[in-house]
Amino acid sequence: MLVQMRTVAQAAKVASVTGGAHLLGKPGKDGVRRLSRRVDIGEDFEVHRLAVEEVSVLFKLYSITSDGSEVGVRSGWTVAGVRFEVDWPENPDAVRSNFGGQRFAHNWALGKVKADLAARRENPDHEGVEWSLAALRKEWNRVKDDVAPWSADNSKEAYSSGIADLVDGLGNWKASRDGARKGRKVGFPRFKSRRRDPGRVRFTTGTMRLDDDRRTIVAPRIGALRSKESTGSLQRLLAKKRARILNMTVSERWGRLFVSINYAVRTPTPRPVDKPGVRAGVDLGLRTLATVADTEGDIVEFPNPAPLRSTLTERRKAGRQMSRRIPGSRGHEAAKTKIAKLDRRAVHLRRESWHQLTTSLAATYSEVVIEDLDIAAMKRSMGRRAFRRSVSDAALGMFRPMLAYKMAKAGAAPTVADRWYPSSQLHHGCGCRLVAPTRMAKQLVCVTTGGLVDRDHNAAANLRDWPETATISTASTGPVGSSVPVDTRAAGDGGTDPGSASGDTPRRRSDRKTLPQERASHGETRNKTPRGEAVA
Repeated sequence: MLVQMRTVAQAAKVASVTGGAHLLGKPGKDGVRRLSRRVDIGEDFEVHRLAVEEVSVLFKLYSITSDGSEVGVRSGWTVAGVRFEVDWPENPDAVRSNFGGQRFAHNWALGKVKADLAARRENPDHEGVEWSLAALRKEWNRVKDDVAPWSADNSKEAYSSGIADLVDGLGNWKASRDGARKGRKVGFPRFKSRRRDPGRVRFTTGTMRLDDDRRTIVAPRIGALRSKESTGSLQRLLAKKRARILNMTVSERWGRLFVSINYAVRTPTPRPVDKPGVRAGVDLGLRTLATVADTEGDIVEFPNPAPLRSTLTERRKAGRQMSRRIPGSRGHEAAKTKIAKLDRRAVHLRRESWHQLTTSLAATYSEVVIEDLDIAAMKRSMGRRAFRRSVSDAALGMFRPMLAYKMAKAGAAPTVADRWYPSSQLHHGCGCRLVAPTRMAKQLVCVTTGGLVDRDHNAAANLRDWPETATISTASTGPVGSSVPVDTRAAGDGGTDPGSASGDTPRRRSDRKTLPQERASHGETRNKTPRGEAVA
């Protein structure tokens, strides 16, 4: 068995306490092989489990097969997180001072990086500080007494987290520039300001605990914070030594204080699902948040709360009130607080709806088929601003990662259908192409039978039977593999159906009324040239 630790130092410690062989890594640029993060501890890992876990519970475990290949093995631990809202302490400046220290260290490190880049442009031989957490922290410790003589008032983790955030931002920018990062282009990091940047500080060392009263959270240098909800779910695991706190993040949002706890927990025994062997397909949308169809013939719809859309009138009114009042006045603060309250309610309702949906799916079905949605492309194709706002309001991107980690507790994983599979356009009953009378239509028309088909129910049934139903669409030649002509005569509003999650109503360029060679001059009559005929 091979144990892979997070650092070479941890691997060396594991090798010393277990008597295992510390393996060599790949040769470096100089051709010298150095020690790796891996340790060979023999065939029986359970004999050394306690010794390894004393060093760190964040390790990976591999088994060597007869042909010499490596197979990943469950380590028995998984990483989870939880967030609690807490009351502000009697001295709020103790918290805000750490927020300011985090921003200061980030801005100092960014200034150092920019100064090195400018010096390198003038002198290519200039050697700056490496863009790594270790190098920048070493430089910060060297100069902190000069640039920040007050640094001892805050936790050292405040400055470390600010530098770590910058290192992550530089890494994302470089990966995006080199084409190694998917998605939109990432810009170069910018300086943080108190007005724009929300307060946040992360602690990885120091006193981090949950007291037995299940209401008190102790953070380093800040002290005891009273939680507004019970911490018993995590405190019980910590008391039984089935969980270990990895880090704490104290943050401010909407003028309120939150503590996020990242912890490692022993992998629980997989729980049996309510319907073992039953397969379900899930179609996401905006009119209905999700439609679930299973192999037992049941179809369940989860409504879309649309929390942002339901509060738009109140938000506009509060926004007008805030713009008409003097900044800093009591009326201005009251309007600002009202907007924050509406924002907070929308976020909580949105998150709760996705938690209810994913928890129900993970606890009910042993296999779930979902769509591979391109959320960014969906928003671009919507056209109208109101439709794009609906996509953002639904937060469809929360569904897949949330369902994945909940199904993992039952030892399963969601099945992702092909991104180009036309689940909404392919008739589940007869395999023909469905026609949309209008782009907003929820009921589609079957060109074979002429009957009406519910778009969401049909898509969920197709996903449930995927990939068997995918073979029907592979032999077609139309848009997204369809052989049936698309009726676009009634779809002239230029938008995409907001009730469909994938925006899959096909569009075809209309016939040109005149060819480029036959464009009539001003005052002449324009004559239509039949498509396909040669121009005289």
